[in-house]
Amino acid sequence: MTHSVSRLVAKQPNIGKLIRALRQELNMSKERFAAEFSVTSLTINPWEMEM
Repeated sequence: MTHSVSRLVAKQPNIGKLIRALRQELNMSKERFAAEFSVTSLTINPWEMEM
């Protein structure tokens, strides 16, 4: 990986942290957040863990 590419990768936001922060900012449980996307709450865990 070139220096400029590694710098770009390092600047990428942690999407899982952003999803969790959004959910918490909206004061939503995982169940409620999941319902908004028509998925189960078990689906939210990998999203927040970026799996």
